[in-house]
Amino acid sequence: KPISAKIRLLDDTDPRPTIEFAKSLIASGATAIAVHGRIVGDESHIPARWETLVEVVRQLKQSESVPVIVNGDLYTRADINELKRRSGCDGIMLARPALYNVSLFRRGDVRSNGNNSKNGANNQRIDSAFENEIPLPKFQSQYHEGYYGYNSPLLLPRSTMIQEYIAQCVRYKAHPKNAKYVVCEMMNIRRAPTERAPFLNMNYPGGQTIADICKCRTLDDLVKVWDVRWIIPMPDASAVTEIGSGDTKDIQITCDVVDSNSTGAEIFTTPCNNSNSDHDNGGVLEDIHNYDDRYFLDPDKFRKERSEAVDAAFSSTAWTKSQKSEALRVQEDEKKIDDKGHMAKRKKLMND
Repeated sequence: KPISAKIRLLDDTDPRPTIEFAKSLIASGATAIAVHGRIVGDESHIPARWETLVEVVRQLKQSESVPVIVNGDLYTRADINELKRRSGCDGIMLARPALYNVSLFRRGDVRSNGNNSKNGANNQRIDSAFENEIPLPKFQSQYHEGYYGYNSPLLLPRSTMIQEYIAQCVRYKAHPKNAKYVVCEMMNIRRAPTERAPFLNMNYPGGQTIADICKCRTLDDLVKVWDVRWIIPMPDASAVTEIGSGDTKDIQITCDVVDSNSTGAEIFTTPCNNSNSDHDNGGVLEDIHNYDDRYFLDPDKFRKERSEAVDAAFSSTAWTKSQKSEALRVQEDEKKIDDKGHMAKRKKLMND
């Protein structure tokens, strides 16, 4: 069976350790390699190290035949095109940018983004040096305009994406706490690179805030806060309706609905009753994100309180020696990050 491996850079500037490690994985049977452009210890608000990442991929593609995939801070199609073109990678992988706006995956016309003549192609080998190029760190920190930029016409409004996600949660009876967690992640940029934060729009037409979401306890609450008016039928329904469009007259819906609105989509009158009881297993809730709302509302304060709790536990005789050693190691790692000034310099970017 195919086996892939996803790794981080092993060095922030020297590509050789990462290349050697990737080659050893391939020699051991890996049929695809994904490389994330950060080293161990880099937090998400630190920009991915594209320069080192590009060099790693370019050299791997010169000697290896397996697909190489890149990952790290691909927030726009301009990012994707540039990294593919410069590295010759076979594909891209993204996570947080998809939370920001999942319509980044939508297909559209192939056009130049204004910076390059063509996109990188699969198995492309790049041997010559790039001259007169925009340095990658500068490219990462600048605002991308035009067809492939932050406001690309290919993208759907972020509010629409959040509404559709909630509608899908209703459709599949997702646990409210899981849905709430994802919506909070979609609405904030606390883990986005600091230099990109000013380009990421956190304003919503309905004025929704993280605080509003943290007050929600059920899917009904989320539906009301986000004014979700559309119902997406289950796969076995007689038709499939996209949010905001289509004809739903033949679809059997379990929720109460009223007449179609101007777009033809059904709208809620009384949202579905999505209580936690559907997800109980002998009184124990399964598959739930265990988190505190302060994780989103005030992450700095929450982190401080967690550190103080570790200190209190560390001083307790109830902890074993190994538990205390692990807690001390975590504290030391966090202190190193603080000493570098990353957290101190980071502006408060929460959408209160």
